[in-house]
Amino acid sequence: MLTVLATGATGLVGSRFVEMYADEYQVANMDLTTGVDITNKESIEKFVKENSADTMIHLAAFTDTNRAHAESGDKSGLCYQVNVEGTRNIAEVCKAHGIHLIHVSTDFVFDGKKDSPYTEDDAPTPIEWYGETKAIAEEVVEESGASYTIARISYPYRKEFEAKPDMIRKIRAGLESGQLTPQFTDSIITPTFIDDIARGFAKLIETKSPGIFHLVGSTSLSPYEFARKVATAYGFDPSIVKEGSLTEYLKSATRPFARSVAVSNAKATQELGLNFLTLEQGLAAIS
Repeated sequence: MLTVLATGATGLVGSRFVEMYADEYQVANMDLTTGVDITNKESIEKFVKENSADTMIHLAAFTDTNRAHAESGDKSGLCYQVNVEGTRNIAEVCKAHGIHLIHVSTDFVFDGKKDSPYTEDDAPTPIEWYGETKAIAEEVVEESGASYTIARISYPYRKEFEAKPDMIRKIRAGLESGQLTPQFTDSIITPTFIDDIARGFAKLIETKSPGIFHLVGSTSLSPYEFARKVATAYGFDPSIVKEGSLTEYLKSATRPFARSVAVSNAKATQELGLNFLTLEQGLAAIS
């Protein structure tokens, strides 16, 4: 069985990859429980020397956007140290050992000002600290000299994962409690079925295709439309979803938000032969 190294293998996305490909890949999880702190290069080196593999999936990241915003500009803060310096350590070790790096990034590298879907040819234009650290991390990978693929993902969701609620779980909880906050009608997101992301990782392990790929869903829509579709899928009256306005929210918000982040998966479908479900198909698969 082929061994694949992975950071973040117990998280929302990584754990599903492990589940789906348990018969094909032995995933060597790199985290604090296995002696790896990605901000400590020596701990990565030690693990890699003890676990031979030709591919590493780097999922681990500081993803709390609100906490990240509180650290804006602070290179000594946890967000920068994990997302940038941790990635630098990972990339340097991958280069030194001839390991192909699949670096997982995010649609938060974009500013949301584009009228059409973002493609891999669009330059990152982050507007807040989390996105900025992820954009810098992409540059670190690109300039590291390591063999790499950058896989950007967007609003991942799955059937069940108790440790960290995804967007659908949060919407369902709000519907069940009757306390769902109004959902923005004037912004765009691209929800992605995690099983499709996992299949994308498997394809990239196989092909080691270089460059950037968007492993994202085939539906881009407003959070309001998203919540209504979730309500319908789980037997709630969609009319209980109330309209909200990002424009109004931003007047008192403490951090910036990207307005329109439709993301294209055309390159991944055409060059890698992948298929990404629409939101309706994804909801049917999990509900």
